Amino acid sequence: MNHKTPFGLLKSSVRIDKKRINAVQRALNWCETILTSTLWTPISVGNNISLQRTINEQTIEIFPLEAAFMDLGMESRFTTDHLPIHLNNANACVRSIHSHSRPLHTDMIASLILLLGRSDINPAAVPRTLRPILTAEQISSLPPPPPPRPRYIPGQPSTSGREFLPESRILELSGQNQNTIFSIQFEKRDGTLRNMTARIGVWNDANGDENNTHVAEGAMSYNPADYNLKAVFDMENGQYRTIATDRVTKITIGGLTFRTASFNE
Repeated sequence: MNHKTPFGLLKSSVRIDKKRINAVQRALNWCETILTSTLWTPISVGNNISLQRTINEQTIEIFPLEAAFMDLGMESRFTTDHLPIHLNNANACVRSIHSHSRPLHTDMIASLILLLGRSDINPAAVPRTLRPILTAEQISSLPPPPPPRPRYIPGQPSTSGREFLPESRILELSGQNQNTIFSIQFEKRDGTLRNMTARIGVWNDANGDENNTHVAEGAMSYNPADYNLKAVFDMENGQYRTIATDRVTKITIGGLTFRTASFNE
């Protein structure tokens, strides 16, 4: 199926939900509408059109049609959960925030066209990986980063008096059951118990988007293992979370259930 857009032709060999196609086309039309009041320059790339702008001698290029490919589950040269943006001809690695109601890549691209399309850019709103476009004065005006979380001392015992499963067993089970949905109950650092249905590994969701807890863990500003934590995907909230691997009272995984006397129904 072929779908004409302001930035090129969407060619799909698979049947795609009509509502999703319409949403993507509306977003691309929005991109075209707001483009006229910005400083972006359309650039022809083969049969497709990208948008380019130079800010403080740094060249940014945005690819709206690639965003459409990603939203429709089609092959793209950009990684899932990233926006199709180049900074000086290299992938800028601008990541979208993974949430249960994540907007379309095409909608986020439209927002970036607005954000970076004017002469008076808000420095605080510029994604971290695009900050080379800012002047030294703009960078100095940025608000200070939030204070680091209080450091948790690995291996520090819980004061709740609860009994926990051996951490080595939890790590062994999670390693042996990649891409498996499991349920777990663990003690949070504030002493309360949390129940979670989670998943670890790499898989595609119903929309064809890739979920990868290993990538999510690697993108954290700290090493979760240093804090006896492990990145997982919370299946109920549709977000990446961490579990406390040293404070597990129950886990059901791979058809097996392990619990301690401290497990709370």
